Amino acid sequence: MVLILQILMLIVILGVIYSLWQTTRAYGGLIGGALKWIGVGIVFFTIEAFDRVFGALGSFSIVSSLPFAQPALVHNAILLLGLVFSGLGFSKLTKIAKP
Repeated sequence: MVLILQILMLIVILGVIYSLWQTTRAYGGLIGGALKWIGVGIVFFTIEAFDRVFGALGSFSIVSSLPFAQPALVHNAILLLGLVFSGLGFSKLTKIAKP
């Protein structure tokens, strides 16, 4: 059961990444590049949300199953990566609007 849930999570994440790349190619240019960074941040937020939900359902969390990691530290690092990538994307969007 755990393996099936983790495979489904991987399929959803890969689908989000593929859709993100196809969508940003349609926009192209500076806006597409900025949306790509924001999308990467959203992918990290999605990974974090899935892992927390799976952890709440039982011992399905991928992060909790890592033998060397402290789950809270890894979750916070994933959130930080999401914020950094989203921040880069929004920063690029604000630079587009300036003359």
